[in-house]
Amino acid sequence: MNNCHLQFLDFETIISLDANRKEKLRRSRKAIENKLRRYFKNNFYGLTPRFYTQGSIKMNTTIIKQDMTYDVDLGVYFLNDPNVQSTTVQNYIYKALFDHTSRPPQRRNKCIRIIYIGEFNIDIPVYKLTNNMSHPMLAAKSGWEKSDPKELCDWFNEKVKLNGYQIRRLVKYFKAWADYQNRKMPSGIAFTVWVAKHYVRRDRDDLSFYETAKAIKRSFGIFSVECPNPATPNDDLLNKLNDQQIDNFQDEFNHLIKQCEAALLEKNEENACKVWRQVFGYSFPTI
Repeated sequence: MNNCHLQFLDFETIISLDANRKEKLRRSRKAIENKLRRYFKNNFYGLTPRFYTQGSIKMNTTIIKQDMTYDVDLGVYFLNDPNVQSTTVQNYIYKALFDHTSRPPQRRNKCIRIIYIGEFNIDIPVYKLTNNMSHPMLAAKSGWEKSDPKELCDWFNEKVKLNGYQIRRLVKYFKAWADYQNRKMPSGIAFTVWVAKHYVRRDRDDLSFYETAKAIKRSFGIFSVECPNPATPNDDLLNKLNDQQIDNFQDEFNHLIKQCEAALLEKNEENACKVWRQVFGYSFPTI
């Protein structure tokens, strides 16, 4: 069985944020935080934003996508109730950061997206969390919704603590595979949960990726595919995909497992790397 463990480790380095990217992201986040603090201080007395870096950057599973950009989350929290509609709070963020970059922010369902063209996107979800709330309430277009990203981060990081850092690398590999597909795939957070729940430890990342993929597939139902969120609000992380998109994903995932088998059965390392390139794209290193 061919061994491409070292190439997988090199690939993980290629798709991960280097020190320069991390520093630029840190400065950008800080600039956003400072601008939001000033905006609310000048316009809404007593409404002070707090900030929590969450999502993939907190779990150390952020990847550089095929287009060389990446996405991160910066949660804005209000510890006192803004006492306005969810869309009104989103609009505060939109107005405060309207001219922050050369492209205006995007109003998305559950966040405001700040676009740094050709570099990265910072998604800014907004929450209220008062003393009488057991979980934060997220501002969405449809209203305030229960959502606890810290609970999810803590759940995942506990899995890493118990099982090792290989889990983080596998999440990055699955996210990189999904990004390389031409069809709409499940979100990065869905793959994060699947990997943490169905992780199969092996001494080699190529084998662990293959065995974990098979374990994830075994978790799929006969008539439906779901990815239950282990944190509040315990929703299905595939709820943004329609039936056809889920069918397409299953087809691609079955093909992925066959590609893994083919790569592992190749007689030499060079040919195996070529197969893995078909899985992950041209960022995957060759011999």
